[in-house]
Amino acid sequence: MKATLPLVSVVIPCHNQGRYLRECVASAAAHDADVEVIVVDDESTDDTAAIARGLDGIVYVRQNSQGRAAARNCGLRKATGTFVIFLDACDRLQPGGIDAGVRALGANPLCAMAYGRCVMIGSEGEAMPTPALPTVRCGHYAALLRTNLLWTAGMAIFRREALVDAGGFKDGVDAAADYDVYLRISHDHPIHDHGQLVAAYRAPEDAAGGGASRMLKDTLTVMLRNRPAVDPVLLPAWQEGYGRWQDYYGMQLVEEIRRDVRSAALWRALAKAITLARRAPAVFRREVQRMA
Repeated sequence: MKATLPLVSVVIPCHNQGRYLRECVASAAAHDADVEVIVVDDESTDDTAAIARGLDGIVYVRQNSQGRAAARNCGLRKATGTFVIFLDACDRLQPGGIDAGVRALGANPLCAMAYGRCVMIGSEGEAMPTPALPTVRCGHYAALLRTNLLWTAGMAIFRREALVDAGGFKDGVDAAADYDVYLRISHDHPIHDHGQLVAAYRAPEDAAGGGASRMLKDTLTVMLRNRPAVDPVLLPAWQEGYGRWQDYYGMQLVEEIRRDVRSAALWRALAKAITLARRAPAVFRREVQRMA
């Protein structure tokens, strides 16, 4: 008798990314698992609704515009699979990616989450240079306090019950809600790095146009929410990570401020400079001293 295949729910939040949706849905295929695809339309104004309704075999849900975290939670409530993957509509899963995650969780029954690797792609799907990620065998919570090892949500697969028990994705930090989930899950459960290629991550099209303020605020808020108690290993890891995020998104914000100044968007530049001074004061002071 053939063994029953596990069911994997692939939740795809979509906001005005209808042009990628067919490719994204088509990538959610597996050999060693059954798959249900749930598309959550976050009140798109493009052709997302028409495209989704024309796709066979998916669950389509439309919600009022609430952001990606709320869309993921909506999909999580609809999901019935033993495992769940959250795949951004502009990304895609790689062949065998779902099966790799299912095998990893099957071989590690105590783990609530497993993750692999991604390749970066451009707007037309072309391959882009992708930095290598280190392999983490243990101490994932400390490693994740230092940096986010998962560049896109599609790299991870969760046990649905564990994620539901953890409360899903939290409101108020939409730009970093996935990072918050990884920290909370790895704090309470073992997770597994299986190291296999599972997803293609499309470089954000608006990365040069803005968003560093939001990423800086939300990521630092997530770090503060997950600040560990005094611990000789975890607290230094947290401090290292907090400083790294201040520098990383702070420097992105500096570049945005420079572009705003060049284009005479001075009020916008001022608002960003205030955010920089409040959230990444060391970066702010360094840039002021450089200009002096």
